[in-house]
Amino acid sequence: MRTLKLLTAIAACTVSLWAQIPRERLETPQEQPAAPRVWSHPFQQAVYYGAGAQLGWLSGIGLSFRLSTPERWGGELNFGILKLQKMSFWCLGGELQYRLGISPSYRTYLLAGLGYYSHTTDEKPEPIWPVRFGLGLGFETFPVEMLALGAELAVTAYTNGDDVQILPMPQFGLMYYFR
Repeated sequence: MRTLKLLTAIAACTVSLWAQIPRERLETPQEQPAAPRVWSHPFQQAVYYGAGAQLGWLSGIGLSFRLSTPERWGGELNFGILKLQKMSFWCLGGELQYRLGISPSYRTYLLAGLGYYSHTTDEKPEPIWPVRFGLGLGFETFPVEMLALGAELAVTAYTNGDDVQILPMPQFGLMYYFR
């Protein structure tokens, strides 16, 4: 009889303890669905360089070289030269860029630019309005991976040392990015 009472008490304690265990812990574990992957553009993961051409009245006309960092900052240098019989033109400029947004098909950024333009002829040896600086907004679209077509609009100030003119000026570019 004592054995029966002892077995009944052990069974009652076991059932009571078993009831305290949450049902999820008793079932066989199911595979958890994988957490959704967050999309990330390659520009957000590594430093990229770009080479191409730019046409603009803020930071230069000609060959263009660009740097884009994962920290959203980038820079660009531009240089162009043209020499004809009675005329010579050259420019040197640059931009500092801060990326606002990026997707597989586009990139937007703020820019601050500076440029020096020299256009002289045999009749007029001094450059006209050579220094330009400004602030603006840029947009690039990627028709093919790592190939970008860009457009920028900047409020540009021209100075010749005596006077200043302020105008909104567009810029256009073609850039190929690589690591």
